[in-house]
Amino acid sequence: MQETTATTTSIANVDRSELWREVVCSMIHDVEVAQMGQEAFAAQIHARRHSGIACASFWSRPHELRCGREYPGDTSEGGYLVSWQLAGNAHVTQGYMEFEQLPGTLAIIDGRRPMRVVFPHEVRRIIAKLPARTLEDRIPSLLGGHCMAFTPSGPFAKILKEYFDELSRGPTPLLSSEMELLVANIANLLKITAGQESIAACESKEFRRQAMLRFIRQNACDPHLSVESVASHLNVSRRLVQQTLREIETSFTSFITEERLQSAASKLEHAPDLPVSRVAYACGFNDVSHFNHLFKRRFGVPPSDYRRSRR
Repeated sequence: MQETTATTTSIANVDRSELWREVVCSMIHDVEVAQMGQEAFAAQIHARRHSGIACASFWSRPHELRCGREYPGDTSEGGYLVSWQLAGNAHVTQGYMEFEQLPGTLAIIDGRRPMRVVFPHEVRRIIAKLPARTLEDRIPSLLGGHCMAFTPSGPFAKILKEYFDELSRGPTPLLSSEMELLVANIANLLKITAGQESIAACESKEFRRQAMLRFIRQNACDPHLSVESVASHLNVSRRLVQQTLREIETSFTSFITEERLQSAASKLEHAPDLPVSRVAYACGFNDVSHFNHLFKRRFGVPPSDYRRSRR
């Protein structure tokens, strides 16, 4: 895996656009920096690349990018540019399609076709280049339309953002197999968050399991979390939730209790001034006495003793 971090702050103004073009071309996609804003250009980027997969998070001042055709006549090669707009706007033109990408929206654009992207103001975004076949197999409408834009919504939008963060600048380097698995999961989540399929219809059983468990972990400290609420949020049956948990040899109650106790242990260690009762309530327990009993059974000591042992 190739990884790079670059900034224009230490470069003379006259050379900044060329540095930016070189980094973007080498790590993401072949571009030309066609026009800069009135003020001195500046940008920062962190990018990762492996074979046909690339992802970067960047900030920049106003500028314009132009991209030519990639792999002429070969629709099985190349990839799609998937951009998550975090701040600022982007004006995107490709063929007869023209749209403005606003903060919070996600766009999928065919990187094999010419395009023009204008950033009229300061911009912050995550952009990934993903294999064409991986996305077209899951979102067949891209075969005819070549691009789409939408606002990720639903319970899996947060998970999708976390995957993009991990792909672009995770704390540890990724093996090629890990990168490919992450891209497959991102493609499945793009299909779901774009509203084209529910999680229950995904062909990958392992992806369904990972996505469901991740959602439950993220919401485990909600005292109102139940099998029914998980099923409703994920648009799946109650039976599928229970079946998924049985496959990892646990039950819903056991799973969320363990997650809540682990969260409580972390708070006891890292928030020494937070009363035990507030730790219990913050982690989804409604009864402090019951929390104390469960905590001692799990960790061998009462919460107050556990906290003292971690000082």
